[in-house]
Amino acid sequence: MSMNTPPLRLTHRQTDAHKGNFGRVLLIGGSRGMSGSIALSSIAALKTGSGLVTAMVPSVCLETVASFHPGVMTIPASDEDGHFAVAASAEVIDAVQDVSALGCGPGITTQKGSVAIVEHLVSMSHVPRVFDADALNILSRSNLTKRLTGDIVLTPHPGELERITGVSRKSRASQIAASQKLAQQTGAIIVVKGGPSVVVSPQDKWVNTTGNPGMATAGSGDVLTGIITSLLGQGLSTWNAARLGVWIHGLAGDLAARKHSQPGLTCVELLESVGAATAKAIADGGAEPSSPTALE
Repeated sequence: MSMNTPPLRLTHRQTDAHKGNFGRVLLIGGSRGMSGSIALSSIAALKTGSGLVTAMVPSVCLETVASFHPGVMTIPASDEDGHFAVAASAEVIDAVQDVSALGCGPGITTQKGSVAIVEHLVSMSHVPRVFDADALNILSRSNLTKRLTGDIVLTPHPGELERITGVSRKSRASQIAASQKLAQQTGAIIVVKGGPSVVVSPQDKWVNTTGNPGMATAGSGDVLTGIITSLLGQGLSTWNAARLGVWIHGLAGDLAARKHSQPGLTCVELLESVGAATAKAIADGGAEPSSPTALE
């Protein structure tokens, strides 16, 4: 498989398709001083093809997040000093009723309100979920991994993975092995970030062929969260969404690095390349699919 060959392909959209065909996704996160992280995830979901994207953020962050992109809808949640209040956990229940997939964690912090939200989401097995950033830290601190159920993707960097599994970030091979054991225990798909990123399932593992060291920059993981959430919302399985999402994310980084250099690559340039990278994952030619989310 060459770098420019994705692990699977998306089919072309039907000519009579509408935005409802391509997923209604929810991104939950943000806090005062970290509004950009959940905005990155939300915009990445739009650029990967989601029909409708909503960001649920503490009320103090709403105007800031809404200003990043006119296509991102926003829901204000109960706020306490710029963070999610405990009362926001009940508001999440209403917010997820009609979503196809959700992503949680970017900028969310580990305050009490955020812990309550993650505790609720862990048991919401009716919707596919992506947990990233501080949502992962909450999983480890609150010993919630044993309660994971349903369709879940975890996207830890080595430090977060160390906190979840107890395996040192200094041993990548051991962390990958521990991730597969965790996948077998929980049924989750785990993206082991790094160079290259590895996606593990209870039965298998897949090594990505795209990406570069310039992507080791703030906000890069937030973009990945949005991409994978988008693909889940479009109907892909957790295994397929994680693999294709990692591949698109890496290719976006490669395209951005060619233009801006690896040292000059930031999350902004990465985000700008997500649409072009997604285009590389679309099947070439052929008949229109019977379903907008069918795979080749």
